[in-house]
Amino acid sequence: NLRLPLIMVGSAGSGKTVVMAMLIAWHTLNKVANPKDARFGDSFLVVTPGITIKDRLRVLLPSDPENYYRKMDLVPEDLREELQKAKVLVTNYHAFIPREKVSTSKTGKIVLTGGKADSAGIFTETPEEMVRRVCRDFGNKRNLIVINDEAHHCYRSRPADKEKMSAEEREEAKEREKEARVWISGLEAIKRELTLKGKAGVPVVYDLSATPFFLRGSGYAEGTLFPWVVSDFSLIDAIECGIVKVPRVPVADDSNLT
Repeated sequence: NLRLPLIMVGSAGSGKTVVMAMLIAWHTLNKVANPKDARFGDSFLVVTPGITIKDRLRVLLPSDPENYYRKMDLVPEDLREELQKAKVLVTNYHAFIPREKVSTSKTGKIVLTGGKADSAGIFTETPEEMVRRVCRDFGNKRNLIVINDEAHHCYRSRPADKEKMSAEEREEAKEREKEARVWISGLEAIKRELTLKGKAGVPVVYDLSATPFFLRGSGYAEGTLFPWVVSDFSLIDAIECGIVKVPRVPVADDSNLT
């Protein structure tokens, strides 16, 4: 199973990025102090669903001027040099999509492959080549810890029963399923390829999401929590505890109307 029964869940604006920084600091500093302890690692693949979130998570890089380890005072000053030993790569799940290696027409591909799928990786990357490209910067690191942000986009769907959905809803569900398949298949390929090379692979995956449940069209009952969730904290509870801001509902301003 790719995921261990551990997930960090928080409401929107509750500080999930800080939790990610704490996980990275905890693993790295423990690995520096205990190099042979397989429970810890100093290589982190942070996967996001889009460019905006990817840019926002630059604060997880120990070398970034605005990094949270210093800004949030997560790591004592005397240990920040040790934290620089962490290798943190922030990427979008789109990096898991096999890239085209040779550009040719559709007809040319059919002729050269005999009408079969490009399983040999003639025109597009094989899973191994994709993993090598994504993980290139990690070099010979043994443990690769994965942190999924907005992890509700990463799941393995199942055949859905006939649900009553409009054409637009069905198209949206199909697109979500496609994105989820790319994300989870990419992580599975990374774990498989690294394990085959005699490395520890992916010993743990941390998921963070404000909405840790299946959406409509996933093949599961809408709103069902992911089975690997061990902690859930609702938005209403977060608002009542003062963790997140109180949402404001706009109302029409009719004060100047006669």
